[in-house]
Amino acid sequence: MTRLIIVVEGQTEEAFVTHVLAPHLNSLGVYASATIVGKIAALRRGHRHRGGGHFKHWKNDLDTILKHDRNDGLRVTTLFDLYGLPDDFPGLQDHESDRDTNRRCDALQHALGEVVNDRRFIPYLQRHEFEALVLASLDSLEGLLDDETDLQQLSVLRSSIADVPVEDINDGPDTAPSKRLEATIPGYSKTVHGPLVTHDAGLTRLRQQCPRFDAWLTRLEALQSSGADVTDG
Repeated sequence: MTRLIIVVEGQTEEAFVTHVLAPHLNSLGVYASATIVGKIAALRRGHRHRGGGHFKHWKNDLDTILKHDRNDGLRVTTLFDLYGLPDDFPGLQDHESDRDTNRRCDALQHALGEVVNDRRFIPYLQRHEFEALVLASLDSLEGLLDDETDLQQLSVLRSSIADVPVEDINDGPDTAPSKRLEATIPGYSKTVHGPLVTHDAGLTRLRQQCPRFDAWLTRLEALQSSGADVTDG
């Protein structure tokens, strides 16, 4: 049996793991759960439901999880956004100017794996952020919106990203997936709509639209039979 802890950045990603990823992985014998990174430090600052913060807190959480359970059946992975990483994230200063974000993702994942330095750890960065999965689920989002303005603006958003693979939508401060959703659809709420639309869209569609996400999930699925080998690749 493989126990998998997925370390995420916030409540939306936590709900996505709980309601979308975990049921699928559990059915394969990979028992997944989520925890919010930086949550302990956030609680000390009086923020009950917020993680995030400096990478030094993220690193401390990852180390604590891995050291608390030395069982070889444990695996730990991350679901972090490439967009908006903490300034002290490993390798960021060396690679943040790389305009090839596929290559930047790979380099930063590798740097994260080297810093954590545990064979049971599988680093993963979503290109460019979780909301790429929401952009892959716009048909489902349409079914949840009832305000005419929101529905009209959804059509505007759909047109603006037509023929662009959702994981290619860039990480600019005004053009990142989350910024496009917030700016275009007034009624959109990440914490409300994000988990609902990705659940409704289903993993098959998300994997078709998001090849980097698909490769990560394929690797997690493989833990059911080859949990011993999780080296970064």
